[in-house]
Order: sequence, then C-alpha cells, then structure tokens
Amino acid sequence: MKQDTQLKFYAIEEPVDKVEDTTADMNAEAAETIATSTRRKGQTKLRKLALVTIVAVFIGVLTETILGIYGAFQSSFWLGSLWLVVSVLLCLTLFGFFIREWWLLRKLKQRWQMQAHFDEQSHIQALHRPDLEQQWQQQRQSHWNEQEIATRFEQDILANVDQTAMRRIRKWSLEAAALVAISPSSLADMLLLLWRNQRMISELSRLYGVKLGYWSRIKLWRHILTNLAYAGVSELIVDMGSQWLSTELVARLSARAAQGVGAGLLTARLGLQTIRLVRPLPYVHTQKPSLLSMQKLLVKDLAKQFPTMFKNKPEHASSDTSQSL
Repeated sequence: MKQDTQLKFYAIEEPVDKVEDTTADMNAEAAETIATSTRRKGQTKLRKLALVTIVAVFIGVLTETILGIYGAFQSSFWLGSLWLVVSVLLCLTLFGFFIREWWLLRKLKQRWQMQAHFDEQSHIQALHRPDLEQQWQQQRQSHWNEQEIATRFEQDILANVDQTAMRRIRKWSLEAAALVAISPSSLADMLLLLWRNQRMISELSRLYGVKLGYWSRIKLWRHILTNLAYAGVSELIVDMGSQWLSTELVARLSARAAQGVGAGLLTARLGLQTIRLVRPLPYVHTQKPSLLSMQKLLVKDLAKQFPTMFKNKPEHASSDTSQSL
C-alpha cells in the first residue's frame, strides 16, 4: 500500500545552524601555495640554465686552452712550456680565489645562523678580539646561569663593539653629508656615496669579526637592501621621525645642507642595517640604536663643522633642533 508523503514545515523564527565556510580560506592558501611553487620552479629553472651555461663556457675555454697549448708545443717546445706554466698558474689563482670566496660566504652564512641561539665559546671567538676574550674570561663567573651569561655577554662585551661601531657610523655619516653638501654634481654625489658606504660596511663587518669577499659582500648588500626595502611603515616612521619633514628644520637648513643631511641619514641607515646583520646576537638585552638619535647628532655635527650651511646661527640652530627633536 502506498504511503502518503508527509510535508514538514519549519517556522521562520527557528534558528538555523551556522556552517563555517572555509572555501575562501582554502582557495587563498591553495593560490599562495601554487604561486610559491611557481616562483620556486622559475628560480630553479633559471639556476639550472645559468649552471649549464657556466659549465658550457668552462668546457669551451678549457678545450680552447688545451688545443692552444698543444699547438704551441707543435711549433716550439719553449713556447708551449711557457703557455703551460702560465695556464697552470692562472688555474691555481682562480681555484684559490673561488675557494676563498666560498669560505668567506660560508662564514657569513654561519654568522646569520649564529644569531638564532647563544653559544658562549663560539660567540666570543667569532669577534676575533683577544682583548675582549681576555676581559670576558676575567669577569665570567662560574655560578651564572645561561640567561645571565647571555645578558652579561651582550651588555659587557658586545656593547663595547656596538659603541665603537656607532662612533664609526657617526663619522662616516658626517663625511658623507659634508661631501654631498659641497659636491657640485649629482653623479659625483652618487659615486661618493657608493664608495664611502662600501668602505663603511667593510669596516663595520671587520669590527664584528666578519671578513668580506666579493660574493659575500654582494650577499650582504642584497640583505641590507632587502631589509631596507621591506622595512615596515611603522619602523620607518619611528626611525625617521616626523621632525625630519618639519618646516622648522627645512627652513633652518640650506638646500645643499638638506641634501647632505639626507645623504648622511642614508649612510647611517645602511650602517645600522649592517650592524644588525653582522652582529653575533640580535638586540635582546641592550637597546637597539635608532636613526632618530643619529639624525640629532648629524645635524649637531654639521652645525658645528659647517656653520655657513645653516641659515641661522649654529648655536641657535643646534639648540632649536634639540628642542624640536
């Protein structure tokens, strides 16, 4: 017998169970994963293509060199011997260069890995400073725990290196500001900044026990510029400060002095980023230096060394700057 179909009605006011829609999140995660994998595949293909090109060029140069030496031996024994000696010396020089560059690049990467955790022996030896190592051995106490050791190491040992590095950054920033302020050409400004900043980065790296080669210097520059490019807006506002764009400071400086201060602040920012990358430990127990303090010192130094660049009197300008900053 056929049963009647019963219809079930629901009240409009009856609450409906909420169902979480995770489709959008899943699609976003899938799209991000696909984009990441696509970028990685593209980079892998480019690296493989570059590697194949380098290997092909190397094989071609090696084959041409061997054939040239063989032809030289066919014409003259002494000429072939000379070309053989020159080729062997050139190969040994290139081999030593690549080994050194690989070693320095490896040391730089180890420095970045070292920043993740504290190890007493490796960190004190990484500075390559016998005086600081002796100072640490004299003040090191056996009853300190790991937290106390890390705190005292950063405050007593690394703080000395940080103070020296900040003084060097102040010097390089002032020199860059002065050179740009008196330079008559924009192209000369760029070349001077590039030259001075390169020397500053090398000096700061040596202060923290890091030696730079050709590839390691390029790697460090890439990380510095990447950190500058991807710095958060809040960090830029805190570093630069609203006073830099204030009308009082701009009115107090001449046009060339304003350009010099901008170049000096750029040099100071590069120096601070270099310290963060070559420092054995991140700033945990000590205060991280800010660009705002470097700005105050830079304007003060410029007012003292080059009073003619300021429209007002140096003493009045420096006091007003300190009050406004």
